[in-house]
Amino acid sequence: MDEVVPTYGKAWTALRPALSEKILAAVSSLGFENTTPVQESTIPAFLQNSDVVVEAATGSGKTLAFIIPVLELLHRNKVRLAHNEIGAVIISPTRELARQISAVLNEMIRLSGLDYKAHLVVGGSTSATNTADELSQLKELGPDILVGTPGRLEDILCGRLKRGKKTKSGMITAAGGVRGRAIVSALKLETLVLDEADRLLDMGFEASLTAILSVLPKQRRTGLFSATMSEGLSQLVRAGLRNPVRVQVQVQSQDDTGVIASERRIPSTLKVEFLVCPPDRKLAQILRFIQNSGTAQKYIVYFSTCAAVDYFFKLLRRLLRPMAAIVPGGKQALKNERQRLRQWFDVDYPISVHSLHGQMVQRKRQGTYDAFSGMAKGEAGVLLCTDVASRGLDIPDVDCVIQWDSPTDPKTFAHRCGRTARAGRSGSALVFINPGSEETYVDFLALRKIPMSAAAYLWQGADGSITTKAPVGETTIDEISEVSSDADSSNEPEAEDVEKGEHKKKKNRRRGMLCRGYQEDPHSDGLIEMIQGIAASDREIYERGKLAFVSFVQSYLKHEAMYIFRAKELPIIEVGKGFGLLHLPSMPELRGRPLGKFKRYQIDTDTIPYLDSKREERRLSKLKETQKAAAADRATIHQNGSAEEEKREEVLTTKKGPKNNEAWASAREARELAKERKLKRIKRKDAKASAEEERLLQEINDPEMRKMLAKDPLLAKRMLYGRDKSLRDMIAKTTESKQRQQQSNNSKLSLGQIIEEAHKKKYDDSSSEDEEDWEALSNKQMRKNVRGRTNGAKRKRFSFNPGFSDEEDS
Repeated sequence: MDEVVPTYGKAWTALRPALSEKILAAVSSLGFENTTPVQESTIPAFLQNSDVVVEAATGSGKTLAFIIPVLELLHRNKVRLAHNEIGAVIISPTRELARQISAVLNEMIRLSGLDYKAHLVVGGSTSATNTADELSQLKELGPDILVGTPGRLEDILCGRLKRGKKTKSGMITAAGGVRGRAIVSALKLETLVLDEADRLLDMGFEASLTAILSVLPKQRRTGLFSATMSEGLSQLVRAGLRNPVRVQVQVQSQDDTGVIASERRIPSTLKVEFLVCPPDRKLAQILRFIQNSGTAQKYIVYFSTCAAVDYFFKLLRRLLRPMAAIVPGGKQALKNERQRLRQWFDVDYPISVHSLHGQMVQRKRQGTYDAFSGMAKGEAGVLLCTDVASRGLDIPDVDCVIQWDSPTDPKTFAHRCGRTARAGRSGSALVFINPGSEETYVDFLALRKIPMSAAAYLWQGADGSITTKAPVGETTIDEISEVSSDADSSNEPEAEDVEKGEHKKKKNRRRGMLCRGYQEDPHSDGLIEMIQGIAASDREIYERGKLAFVSFVQSYLKHEAMYIFRAKELPIIEVGKGFGLLHLPSMPELRGRPLGKFKRYQIDTDTIPYLDSKREERRLSKLKETQKAAAADRATIHQNGSAEEEKREEVLTTKKGPKNNEAWASAREARELAKERKLKRIKRKDAKASAEEERLLQEINDPEMRKMLAKDPLLAKRMLYGRDKSLRDMIAKTTESKQRQQQSNNSKLSLGQIIEEAHKKKYDDSSSEDEEDWEALSNKQMRKNVRGRTNGAKRKRFSFNPGFSDEEDS
C-alpha cells in the first residue's frame, strides 16, 4: 500500500496569505522545508480571521499549525500590550503536553527574534510558597502568551476562587463565594487555542473552560485541535465559535492499481498489531518481544491504572535491571539473581525503566518525562504509563508502543499508538487481547478506521532463543483456531471418519483442546513462579501486586465498550496469575466467580518482610499490637461462654497449615465484634430505661397508683417516655392535691379519691366503663387537645416506644 495524501505539501513560502520573513526564517531554522497537510489547510484559514476546528491524525504537525498563526497574528496586527495584558492563550489537558507546547513556542520566538514573551502555568505544586513564587514570577515577567492547564489558567485569568463551589457552567453556587483579583488582563486577547480539545472535556474541565471563556473578549480567533472528535466537542463548537472552518485531514491507502482501499486514523507508517493470548502470558511476551528486537529501542507500555504502573515498575526494574539496592542478600545474591534471570530474558545492553502517571508528585513526574525524552538515540528504555501520556506528547525516537490492556475510552487507542511513527518516521504498536469476547475489538477498531494485523506468538526455546514456531509436540495457536473453525463449521464427520465412534472420539478431542484454550508454555509458567517468589520475599511488591489487580478489575468493569469487554468472560484466574499474585484478594467484584482453581502460594503472608529495615520494624510493631488486641478480644469472647463464640474461637486458634484465609477470617471476626458491640449498646440502653422507670416509680407515693402501674406495665412505659402527657399531668396534679391536703388537713380523702375527683372535674361525666381506664382517659384527652389546636397546625403522629430496640443506634 502507498500513501495517497503526501506527508508534506506546499512550501512555506507558498502559503497565502504569506507569512512574515521572521516566521519563515524560524521555520527554516527548525529544518522544515515544506508544510504538512494539516498545516497547509489550517494556517491560511486561521490567518484569514476564521475560527478553525482541526481533526488530524497524531504526529501530523498540529502544534506548529497553531503556534505559527498565534505569533503571526500578534506580529501582523502590531498589538501593543501593557505589562499585565496578554494577547494569546493556549490550553492543554496535561502538564507534560503544556510543557512541550511551551518549549516549541519559546524556540520559535527565539529563532524568529519576535519581541514577545511566553510563559508556562501549570498546576501540581503542593506548596503554597512555591505557588506564590510562581505567581510573583508571572507578575514580574509580564508575558504576552500564556500556555497552561485549565485549572491554573482559570486562577490567573478569572481570579482565584476563595469560597464557594463551581457548577459545570462555571457559576459559583455558594452565596459567599468570591474570587480574588485576576493577575492578568485579557481585554486585548487575539487568539485562543484548545489543544486536544476533546480530552479537555473528557477530563472534567468544563467548569474551568466556561469560566475562562466568560472573561475573554468575543471578538477573538479560536482554534480547536484534536485527533478525534466527540459529541461534547461539537457542543463546544456550536457554543463558542462563530462560523468555524472545519479542517479534517485523512490518511488513505491505495492498492497497486491506484484504487483507494481504505481510510485510516493513524499514520500509514505505523504498523498496529494485536496478539490474542491468555492474560498470564503477557509479561513473558513483552520480554520476548524486547529480546527478539535485537537492538536497543525505546518502548512505551500503557496500563489502565496508576496502581498497575507502580507495581510493574517495581517488578520490571527487578527483572530488567536488578541492582544491589533492590535485591536483598548482598553482592552474591545479586549475582545469583542476574544469572537466574538470563533463562527468561537475556540481552547484551542495559535497559532503563521509567514510570509516569497522574498521581505522581509534579517534581518526580517531570523528572521521569525529561529522563525518558532525553535518552540518546541507541539507548534502550521502557516507559510504563497511563493515559496521562497518551495525548500530543512528542517523545523522540519511540520505536514501539505496547498496550497491556485496551484503554477504557476507545478514542484513546489511536492516541496511544500515535506516540510512535511521528512526522513521517516508522513505528509499531502492539495490543494484547484476551481470548473470548475481546477478539471482537479488532473489528470494532476497523470500523473506526484503525486497521490491525495479527502478531505472531513468540516462543522461547531451552537455549533461550526466541522463535515464532512452537516446540515439537505442541499445537500452535493458529492450529487451534483452525480446529475451532472446523468444529463449528459442520457437525457432520469428515470423509475419512467412516465410523461414528471415531468421529465422536475426534470431536471430544477437539473440545478438550478448546477447553484448554492454548498450549502450555513452560517458560512463561516458570516466569510467573519466579515473580511469585520475588513477591514472597518483598512485601512491597506483594502489596502493590494486590492493589494493581484490584484496580485492574474495577477499571475493566467501567469499560465503555462493555459489550466487547464482558466482565463475566474475563478469565480472572489467569489475570491473577499474570499479576503474580500469591492469592486472590477478597473483593466484592469477585463474588460468585469460581476461584477455587487458583493455585495459592504456600506461605504465611504475615511473614513477608519489607526490604526497608525501618519500614519492616514499623510493620512488625504494628502487627504485634494488632495481634495483642485480637488476643484480648478473643479472651473476652471466650469468657462470655456463648457456644457459637467458643466455636469461632476454636476455628481461630486451631489452624490447619499456613494462613490461607486471612481476608475471610478478618471479615468474620469484624462481624462478630460488631455484633458484640451492638448487644452491649442494647444492654446499656435497657439498663438506662430500667433505672429511669425505677426513679419514676419512687416518686409515686400512693399505694393505689403503684398497684395500678404494677398491673399495667405498658402504662408505666408510656408514662416513662412521655408518650401520654395527660398521665404526667395527672401525676403532677395528684402531687399538688396531696400537698394541699397536708397543709389544710380539711379532707381525709385518699390519693386515689383525689385523682378520681380531679378526673371528674376535667372530663365530662359519663357512665361508660372506659372512663375508669387510664388509657381510655388518655386517648380522650389527646383528642380534645387536637380539637383545640389552631387551624393549619400539623398533627403530631402518635407512635408507641416501648423503651428498647433491636436496631443499632444511628
